[in-house]
Amino acid sequence: MTTPRDINQTFTRQSGLELRSTRQSRQAYKCHSHAQLSIGAIVEGKTHCVCNGQEYLLSPGDIIVIPAHVPHSCNPHNGHPRSYHMLYIETTLPLARQVIRSEAIFRLYLNVVDTMTPSSLNALLAAFPHREQEEDILRPTSQQLQQTILSNLLTPPTLDEFARRFSLRKETLIRTFRQDTGLTPGSFLNMSRVEYAKARLRAGDDIADVGYQSGFADQSHFHKTFVRYTAATPRQYATGRSISDNKYPS
Repeated sequence: MTTPRDINQTFTRQSGLELRSTRQSRQAYKCHSHAQLSIGAIVEGKTHCVCNGQEYLLSPGDIIVIPAHVPHSCNPHNGHPRSYHMLYIETTLPLARQVIRSEAIFRLYLNVVDTMTPSSLNALLAAFPHREQEEDILRPTSQQLQQTILSNLLTPPTLDEFARRFSLRKETLIRTFRQDTGLTPGSFLNMSRVEYAKARLRAGDDIADVGYQSGFADQSHFHKTFVRYTAATPRQYATGRSISDNKYPS
């Protein structure tokens, strides 16, 4: 059985830019979002992507643009392996969710993968069709619940406590939050803890400390949740290389 430890994948980082390259993987992961603009490109196989509730079937040469904070999952189509790159970009550029099928733009994308330079990234971003920024309007309860979770990752209030604060039924709170964000409050909490953990791992913090800092009860829970949302182990993400990379030519 394939596990994230067996996946041939690497993480490469430059200032404000992260590249994830995954080869021949069947690994799936849960719906999540990123604080950065995400741009994915399919190299081999097909990927079934659900982005903010809309479904896409992506093939080699396809590029998908996913704005920051938009919930999505991009998983193997019919269980077959696929190879892909994902760029995570710190930018305020207003690119809307879109799928792009252009050989010229795909070549620009691969140039970023090869060079990881500001000039190659700027050339890629300039080539994208620019659209009006998509606005996601959250209801006050959803917005405050988001802010409360993000500011209390270690000990967030319970949903019962939060529902009482707004004189709502807990079920109503969960339903409206999911309608507004595409995630349940529990998924948003786990995803936020994982995103915080990723930031601390990139900063070089010790893995054992990061699990606790992020609000996980123990290392086992941290490891399992991290894998479900990233299809990578914490150590693999921290070091930038999978444990089995030595099996493959560089």
